[in-house]
Amino acid sequence: MGPGRAWLPFKAREWFDAAGVDFRWDASVRMAPFFSPRITDAFQTGRGSLTVSLFGVLPFIRSRGPALDRGEALRGLSELPWRPFAFRTSPVLSWQAAREDQVRASFDDGQTRVTADFDIDADGHVLGVSAIRPRTVGKSLIDTPWSGVFHSYKTFQGVRLPTYAEVSWHLPQGPFTYWRGRIIEFSLLR
Repeated sequence: MGPGRAWLPFKAREWFDAAGVDFRWDASVRMAPFFSPRITDAFQTGRGSLTVSLFGVLPFIRSRGPALDRGEALRGLSELPWRPFAFRTSPVLSWQAAREDQVRASFDDGQTRVTADFDIDADGHVLGVSAIRPRTVGKSLIDTPWSGVFHSYKTFQGVRLPTYAEVSWHLPQGPFTYWRGRIIEFSLLR
């Protein structure tokens, strides 16, 4: 929740669109005994949303708007290593070589445009991603350097993807890693 604060365990399930950056992430975060708010984070049909609710039905935080659309589109773009089939040609995604070991991906659906850089190893595995992403500070969203790392690749149903990731904001006082996760199950829905 913030630099120097304790980690909070969570369980989540995420659905991805195979051809773009759309996703929906539903999580339950254990914050205290008998207090596990539900979080829904999404980018769907060109719009980002974040909702935190009690018992999954009583929303007490809702966030929407163009800056959130950019932030959620960047999240969806950065999670392409978990749906490698989306790296192919798409009308909303474009690619260019940034360096020998880095590709730049851009998402543009006519309303929201975002760009992220992916670090790639010699085997074609994505090792990291970086971008400038809107970060919530009080009631404002501030563009902030942001990055993620991926590793521990495994094959699920013929799809090779990283099973571990962590994400950090790069603040003036130093990096703040705010999310760590391990993929324990993956399935293709057709």
